[in-house]
Amino acid sequence: MQVLLREKQVIPRGFSFSAANADIDGTSSPKNDIGLLYCNTKASLCGVFTRNRVKAAPVLIGMDLVKRGVVRAVLANSGNANACTGEAGLDDAKRLMAAVASRLKIDADEVIPLSTGVIGVRLPVDKMLSKLDTLARGLGDNVDTFARSMMTTDTFPKIASRKVGQACILGVAKGSGMIAPDMATTLAIVITDAIMERGDLERTIKDAVRTTFNAITVDGDTSTNDTLIALSSNMLHAELEGVEKAIFEVIQELSMMVVKDGEGASKVVRINVSGCDTDEEARKVGKTVGNSLLVKTALYGSDPNWGRIMAAIGYSGVDIDTGSVSIHISGHPVVERGVEAGGYKEEDVRSALEGKDIHIDISVGSGSGSFTIWTTDLTHKYVDINAEYRS
Repeated sequence: MQVLLREKQVIPRGFSFSAANADIDGTSSPKNDIGLLYCNTKASLCGVFTRNRVKAAPVLIGMDLVKRGVVRAVLANSGNANACTGEAGLDDAKRLMAAVASRLKIDADEVIPLSTGVIGVRLPVDKMLSKLDTLARGLGDNVDTFARSMMTTDTFPKIASRKVGQACILGVAKGSGMIAPDMATTLAIVITDAIMERGDLERTIKDAVRTTFNAITVDGDTSTNDTLIALSSNMLHAELEGVEKAIFEVIQELSMMVVKDGEGASKVVRINVSGCDTDEEARKVGKTVGNSLLVKTALYGSDPNWGRIMAAIGYSGVDIDTGSVSIHISGHPVVERGVEAGGYKEEDVRSALEGKDIHIDISVGSGSGSFTIWTTDLTHKYVDINAEYRS
C-alpha cells in the first residue's frame, strides 16, 4: 500500500471545474460565488448531511439524490444558503439544476446543488442563470477557483489531495464559522477516479467523518447546510485499502484546515479524553469542554483556569467520579484526582498557553472509551466578524 502526498494538487480523471461571479449577495464583490464541478461519466455518489432539524433546500434535494447514487455535476454557491425558503427555495434549486443539465446535456437529477451563506433569503436565480454558460464553457482543471467560489468568511481555500498508484483523490471544503458538525462538515466534496463499490465509498466516508469533521468545533453552531459528498468516476483500478486510507487523510486534512481557519481563532486546541466507559461518552466530554465559552476565552487569554475545564466536564451529561479526574495542559499536570495537582505551577501553564498549538489531556477514570476533539480559542475578532456578517 502506497499513499503519496503531492505538493501540487492532483486532479482525478474525468472531473473538471469552473467558477464565476454572479453577485449573489448583492454587495458587488468581485469574488467568484458560483462554481461548477462536472464529471464526464456517471459518477457514484454518497454523502452525509446535517442533523440540524432545519435543513436547507439543497440539503433536502441532496439527501434524495444520494439515495439514487449517481451524479454528473455539482453546482455550488456562496452568499446565500437557500435555507428557510420553503417550497420556493426547492423550486429555485430545481430550476437551476435543470438549467445546468440542459447546458451539459445530462439529466436534471444528475446535478446536485450545494449552498452556503445567508439564511432566509431566496436565491437570485436570474443572476445565477446568467452565469451558467460561462461556467459550462470555462470547465478545466483550476480547482482553486472552484474552491474559492464556496468561501464565505474563510481566509483561504481548503484543498487536499493524495495519489495511490495512478489513482487520484481530491477534496475541497469551505468552513470557518458555524462549525460544530454533527454529521460531516460545512461544505465538502471528495472526488476520486478509483474504481470503488458504492458501499465501500459510503463506508469509507462515514468512518472518516466520525473522527474528523464530527470531532471539530469552532463555535458550537451546527449549520442548516452541512454537507459532505463523495464522487467516484470509477476509471482506474487501485488497491482498496490504499484508496480508503488516502480518502481518510484527505478528509482529515480538510477538517484541520477548517479548525485552523476558525473565525478569529488564534490557537488550535486538541482535547484528548480517556477513561470513559465508551468512546461516545468521551466524545461528549470533549465536545462540551471544546464548546465552553469560558474555556475558550481562558485559552485566548492564556489563563490557566482549570476550574472552567472541570466545570464543563461536570455538566457534559456523562456520569463520572470527579475524584478520578486528571487534567494536563500541554504536558503540565493541573488536576489530579479532582483537585489541584501537587507541584502545580501556574506560570508554567500560562507560558504553555501562550503557544499557538495547545493540547488538553483529560482522564476521567479507568474505562477504555476515548476520543479526540479539536477546537479553537474565542477572540474579539470572532465577535467582530459575526457582528458584521449577516448569517
